[in-house]
Amino acid sequence: QPILAGEIRRRIEQVYELPPMPEMARRILQLRHNPDASVADLAAIVELDPSLAAQVVRYAASPFYAYRGKINSIQDAITRVLGFDMVMNMALGLATGRSFHNPVEGPLGLHAFWRHAVYTAALVQMLAKRMPPQARPQPGMGYLAGLLHNFGFLLLGHLFPPEFKLLNKLVAAHPESPVTALEKCVLGMGQAQNILEMGHAQIGAWLMYSWRMPDEIIVTLQEHHNPDYSGEHATLPHLVMIADHLLKSLDIGDAPDAGLPLRSLELTGLSEDTVRALAEQLFEDCSSLELMARQLAMG
Repeated sequence: QPILAGEIRRRIEQVYELPPMPEMARRILQLRHNPDASVADLAAIVELDPSLAAQVVRYAASPFYAYRGKINSIQDAITRVLGFDMVMNMALGLATGRSFHNPVEGPLGLHAFWRHAVYTAALVQMLAKRMPPQARPQPGMGYLAGLLHNFGFLLLGHLFPPEFKLLNKLVAAHPESPVTALEKCVLGMGQAQNILEMGHAQIGAWLMYSWRMPDEIIVTLQEHHNPDYSGEHATLPHLVMIADHLLKSLDIGDAPDAGLPLRSLELTGLSEDTVRALAEQLFEDCSSLELMARQLAMG
């Protein structure tokens, strides 16, 4: 596993208690490993959480899918529009965020976090569909990777509230500085010293590893700021990098600029024209994404 050498991880785990995976997410993950799972099984789990069920149904009915019929239930959303994998991964991603109660405001607060997450998820999903068929990630896996890629910020806020508060202020005061550089200033302080070199990408990957999330997701969290990454499961971190750079044009997220990473385009087989056209299409009507982000930020 590429995550933190075992010894360092053990030392950190003795000092810091990771939040448990939310029960709803745990059930969905179990279902993910069950080859006999049915649409009815998935619908039954998602329906246990009315706000999660409403998010999924609303997403299926959004202009993003242009489905003209009526969607009255989770079963409809799965069978008519989104598909089993997509709903499973989407529900898994949305349910995992329930453990965290970080500050709401600021560039790393919950409003900005979820706005960035839902836009990235939608964009990565669109980009993945335009990749050459043999290279595409599993349906829904791109969505999950986009939704969770910055989860390290949620964990930073959970483990180190004072340092996180300071980092949030620093990012607001220095929007031109890469967040990865600002983290190094802050995380050398106080009790966060052990994690000096980790930053949000590594911390997020460590949480995904401890929650036994799919390997592709762990790698995405760890490598989504590394334009040179070419190891296993490289497609998803590179799709996330492309999405992050595209979102910078809307002033969303923590990419250093709005220029597209050429290595990522090459690795995913996508052209600059294609990805910019897809982004434009998504940005034309963002109302359903905005609504989803606001509801997630309110918990």
